[in-house]
Amino acid sequence: MIILKPDWLRFGLTFLMQRFFMLPLVWVVFRWLNQVTVEGLEHFDEVEGESIIIAPNHTSAWDGFLATLWSLSHRKRYADHGSYTAVFAAPENIPTPLLKALTATLGAIPVDREQGVDQLAMSDTVRLFSEKKKRIILTCYPEGTRSKDGRLRRRGRPGIGWLQHQTKATVIPIYHVGGTRMLGLGIRMKVRIGAPLRFEHLRDAPDELPTWRAVTREIMESLREMEREALDQDPHAQPPKRRWRNRIPRRERPIAVRNKVKVPARKAVEA
Repeated sequence: MIILKPDWLRFGLTFLMQRFFMLPLVWVVFRWLNQVTVEGLEHFDEVEGESIIIAPNHTSAWDGFLATLWSLSHRKRYADHGSYTAVFAAPENIPTPLLKALTATLGAIPVDREQGVDQLAMSDTVRLFSEKKKRIILTCYPEGTRSKDGRLRRRGRPGIGWLQHQTKATVIPIYHVGGTRMLGLGIRMKVRIGAPLRFEHLRDAPDELPTWRAVTREIMESLREMEREALDQDPHAQPPKRRWRNRIPRRERPIAVRNKVKVPARKAVEA
C-alpha cells in the first residue's frame, strides 16, 4: 500500500473514488441488502467544521470504516470538497498490489502495527491535521485489530492516544451493534455515535506513554459504556462471529483431515 503524493492528487482521487464508487456501494449494502440504523447523529453537529478522529470498535471489514461512512452520509458530510475522509489500514490484510493501490485511492493510510508511532504514516497524518488544507476525518481503531468474538476484550493500543495528543483533535467514539453478522443479506445492524471527547484535562500533559495510554483508556471506556447499554437492551445484540470465520487454518489441521482422507469404518466381527 502506498501514500499518495502530492496532497492535491491524494485529495482529488479520494474524493472521486469515495463519491462515485464507495458511497454507492455503502448505500447498496446498508440500505438495500441490509437494514442499518444510526443513533446519535446530533453529536456530529457538535464538531461542525473540526478535524476529528473517529474511534470505532472493530469486528469485521464492514463494521468500521464503511459503517462510519454510512453515518457521515446521513449528514452529507462525507465525500465533499472541504474534507478528506481516511482510515488507518494494515497493509498485510490487502493481498495484491492492485488492491493496495485501489484502497489507497479510497482513503486508506498504511500503518505497520508492529512499528509503533515512529513511522511515515503517523507523522504524515499529523502533518495533514496541522496544515489544515482540508478538514480531516480519520478513522482509527483503538483496539488495533479485529475482535475475535465481537466484544471489547482488549485495553486498546496507545497509538490513537499519541495521535490525539499530537493533533489535539476531538475524538468521536462509535460502537457498531451487530457488526459480527456482516456481510450478509437482511442483516440488522445499529451504529451508535457517542459524545465527543476533547481531552482538555490532558492538553498540557507531558508527551509520553502514560499520557497516550490515558487518552486511549478514556476512549475505550466510552466504547465499553455504549457496549453495556447495547447489551442491556438486547443480550444477543453482539453475537459471536459465524463459525466458518473461526475455522482452523488448513496448515494446522490433522493430515487426514487436511487431505480429506476418509477413515474406513470398522467391519462387524462375525460370530
